[in-house]
Amino acid sequence: MTIPGFAELRACAHVVSIPLVTPFRGLHHREAINFDGLSSPAEWSPFPEYDDAEAARWLRGALEQGWSAPVTANGATSIRVNGTIPAVSPEEATALIVAAGFPHTVKIKVAGPSSSLADDQARVEAVRKALGATGRIRLDANGAWNLDEAEHAIRTMEHCDIDYVEQPVEKLADMAELRTRMSELGIGVAADESVRRWSDLDAIIESRAADIVVIKIQPLGGVSASRILIDKALNAGLEVVLSSALETSVGLFPAALLQASLERENPSALDAGLATASFLSRDVVTQPLIAHAGELTISPPTLDYSALEELGASPERTTWWLSRLERCLALV
Repeated sequence: MTIPGFAELRACAHVVSIPLVTPFRGLHHREAINFDGLSSPAEWSPFPEYDDAEAARWLRGALEQGWSAPVTANGATSIRVNGTIPAVSPEEATALIVAAGFPHTVKIKVAGPSSSLADDQARVEAVRKALGATGRIRLDANGAWNLDEAEHAIRTMEHCDIDYVEQPVEKLADMAELRTRMSELGIGVAADESVRRWSDLDAIIESRAADIVVIKIQPLGGVSASRILIDKALNAGLEVVLSSALETSVGLFPAALLQASLERENPSALDAGLATASFLSRDVVTQPLIAHAGELTISPPTLDYSALEELGASPERTTWWLSRLERCLALV
């Protein structure tokens, strides 16, 4: 991989601020830098609160995408993806399921700061009713529960036939204990926020804290680094879900290619969490990666320059992002 200098990156960088259709993780806008890369458009979009060391790993992923040999879909035309339901009312959740074409698998956000357990239960029950008996349901708590709250909440919603709960608690020790407590339920535990560095997977395997690991390509440094972790997880008997970090379609594309590879290798590979472009009010490519009925058509990204101009961040935010880019590039 060629590592460009800061002047080259700045010359091809487009800093954008995209309004979200529904607030997500407390965000109302998604900020990112999209690059006219040497081999492909590329995205760098670490969340603003991340420090430079962590953001630099994201940058390695962007540089791999835009400045290494182009990767093709190898004949794949689509991948399987889950739908995602934010912390909305039951009525809104049902409407989102309908609009998404009734995907086979749905991930539901729970344990949010403005959502009570009763709210969560009502939302999950509405999704189960909309999906029917054959739909698959995942819950995502983003580590917001403590151990006892997690057990109580999961048992409260057990009747909705839950596949697994993503990051129910923050600490690995509590996740391991929760797995033991829930062993008779057949509900898996997935590690998401617990997987941010290569060493994190070793800790998860050693502590037996999860059944599934959620892999996000850009935060781990790109496809090559993620592939190593995926193979290690599979060899340890864990299942893997590829997921989005709320990127534009530029950032989603390499993850979609990797998901296609996993599906070729294993037809039973779990549905990916990559159907998130629909949460953006507008995308930065001519053909956004929008899923329908649980299928996401793979389309190589072509930048939409009119969209990049209209979504351009303020001068203050542009300066902030470019300064951050220069600092993080020195750490790559």
